[in-house]
Amino acid sequence: MSYGQRLLSQFAAGLLASSLSGFLMNGQWGHATEPPAYPTPASLEMMQLLRDEHGLVTGMVKAQLASEREALPRQRAISSADLDPASAAIAPLQGDRRLPTGRGRRTG
Repeated sequence: MSYGQRLLSQFAAGLLASSLSGFLMNGQWGHATEPPAYPTPASLEMMQLLRDEHGLVTGMVKAQLASEREALPRQRAISSADLDPASAAIAPLQGDRRLPTGRGRRTG
């Protein structure tokens, strides 16, 4: 089998695989079901469960933020202790500067 024939057979195999996968991906498997014709109102118990869940998530996020705020000064102290003595004198001056993170700060 010559090089040209091998190249042509590999191209044909790739074309077949590509068209087969395209056919399968365009099938009906990926379509979502249609929503019901009329909305179903949530019960009071389900709404209370949703409120409780939101409260738990809020508590988890607040606890995570508090632990990150406590860990930040310790990380700064460790990183400045790892510096050589010549840079350790400069580190407190640089530590006061805040680098832009691209995120705004919410107040309130």
